[in-house]
Amino acid sequence: MGEATVLKGTRLSAQALPGNAQTDRVALKVLVVSSGAGDFGLDSATAMLQQGGVPYDVLNASTQTLGQGNLINADGSGKYQGVILTSNALVAETSPGVYTSTLDSSEWDTLFQYEAAYKVRQLALYGYPGVAPEDYGLRAVAGAETSTTSMAPSSAGRGVFKDLTGTALPVQYAYSYPSVLESVPGVTTTPLLTDPQGRVLAATSTAPDGRERLLLTVAENPYLRHTQLMSYGLVQWLTRGVHLGEHRRFLQVDIDDYFLDGDHLNAQTGLVYPAPFRLSGSDVLSVRDQQTGIEQAFPVASAFRYAMMFNGGGAFPNAPASCNLGISTPDLLTSVTKCVKGSFDWVNHTRDHQRMDVMDLKTAKGQVGGNVTIANKLGLPFSKQTLLTGEHSGLGNMDPNDDGTHNDEGTVGPKVDLGLGRSNPNMLSAATSAGVRYIASDHSVASERDDSCATCGVQHPLNANIFLVPRWPTNVHYHVTTPDEAAASYNSIYAPGGIRPYWDHKLTYEEIMDKDSDLTLNHILGGYAFTHYMHQPNLYQYAPGKSLASDWVRAGLTKYSLYSTLPLNTYKWDDLGAYMQRHTLEEKAKAAGSVKGMWDRKTNTVILSNLSAGTAPVTLTGANAGSLYGAYKSQVVSLNGSKTVPVTPQ
Repeated sequence: MGEATVLKGTRLSAQALPGNAQTDRVALKVLVVSSGAGDFGLDSATAMLQQGGVPYDVLNASTQTLGQGNLINADGSGKYQGVILTSNALVAETSPGVYTSTLDSSEWDTLFQYEAAYKVRQLALYGYPGVAPEDYGLRAVAGAETSTTSMAPSSAGRGVFKDLTGTALPVQYAYSYPSVLESVPGVTTTPLLTDPQGRVLAATSTAPDGRERLLLTVAENPYLRHTQLMSYGLVQWLTRGVHLGEHRRFLQVDIDDYFLDGDHLNAQTGLVYPAPFRLSGSDVLSVRDQQTGIEQAFPVASAFRYAMMFNGGGAFPNAPASCNLGISTPDLLTSVTKCVKGSFDWVNHTRDHQRMDVMDLKTAKGQVGGNVTIANKLGLPFSKQTLLTGEHSGLGNMDPNDDGTHNDEGTVGPKVDLGLGRSNPNMLSAATSAGVRYIASDHSVASERDDSCATCGVQHPLNANIFLVPRWPTNVHYHVTTPDEAAASYNSIYAPGGIRPYWDHKLTYEEIMDKDSDLTLNHILGGYAFTHYMHQPNLYQYAPGKSLASDWVRAGLTKYSLYSTLPLNTYKWDDLGAYMQRHTLEEKAKAAGSVKGMWDRKTNTVILSNLSAGTAPVTLTGANAGSLYGAYKSQVVSLNGSKTVPVTPQ
């Protein structure tokens, strides 16, 4: 990229701060300044803020003038608590090899004046370490540019990236400028992340006017691992640990079709065995122990537990409860389930797993309410307010020609996303009659997720009492029990000759786990609370203490815990639904501008305001009260009007 050119200011005239400037008061909001169309850093900036629920505005420096009115409210308070520059000079290539800042010198002066007066931190997500528009006290090492390296936190870096383990972060496909410190009058520069040769890739820097800045000299992308791992710490540094919203990470795994028989793939023929697969009592005892082993092996997952999505039509409610595999019982699976029932969450998956796209009310009530009756007979401690229908049916993703006469059969025409407006009202009515408030939906179906809010659920448009929580599938397919079967099924799709070939060779089971755990890690680091789902054959104990499901969980946790110590949340489904609904209401309120926060740093209090009628949930990170997650406390407030909350910045 090289040194930037900053044009002499002509857009603004010099301005003193307004006479009513309240430099101790700033809104809890971040300003993202972009260089305009094609700005590769914008997605990284917005993604890291969205992951923590931090409100932000974007200013396009190529089309908008950055003046005092963009930064200071009419009452003299600051509009922003932090500023993110997508690159340190906000450059555009105006001619081959010539990079010109999209802000002129008068706009830079205005921004720096605001940051200095209002003590607002500045984060530059990427930049060439030169002198324009300002000097960070770093210089690029000539000829050291690279797109593949690693970076480890210094002692100061561990103070910024509080959750990182200290393991060097991999940097791939990201151009970087390894740098060295340069003595600059009035500038104090502190390395945060360094490459294997000790050269600087991230540093904080104090400007001569006292402003606090952080510069990254490695490119960012929301899909690259180093960006994902740094995002949490960068946002906390920028906001001093005080902001609206919260960053949480989750590991939720559902196991569908518990109690039922299921298809079983023959790895050699690619066909399904004539005899179906059903879990054994010994499989369930092993899964209980595998779960305990996961909790013990990975401190970040000490709360992990599977959610068993059960179909009571396959159970024997009169079977005695016992963990003795030699007991005389009409069904050993049911007996062992009763014995270990407290080890898992349990969720209503309907009695018989029938499709509910076109189903009458009486039958729908039998499927939903009938499964509740069986669960009570079994004594399962299940999430009573949650429902998963068979194949996520009844929500409008369906065969348009389905006439409802074959709901118990495994064949159906191609599904089409007809939208939630085509949901089966009988299914919704049966659900609410049974006390259901949350329905699990399919994240791969566009109408069953909210693309305007990546971490949100969906309020059902036909029933105000039903809220949808999306789920992600995995690449451990529904009918496989062993590594060989898992690999055969995967390769029949993605290997050469498969129905959707992607790789250049057939992947081994270990390679499949490696690839899929990358996706898992993306979801975890993105702050999504959505569950991942597998099926009951995936719990088969294919070797002592081993199952495909637990292999999948361990693969993701191994990668995550290598880099981060931030605990992973696993909620029971009823608690997950309540969390997701509250989170969604809060994110929608912030997006609408009806929920705001104003930080008075003289008194270290935040005034939370709800400008809408009624009550809105608000989460404040940095509050003195509330729950501790990682290094930061967050407090949830049900806000009607305004409320003052004490905070402690970091």
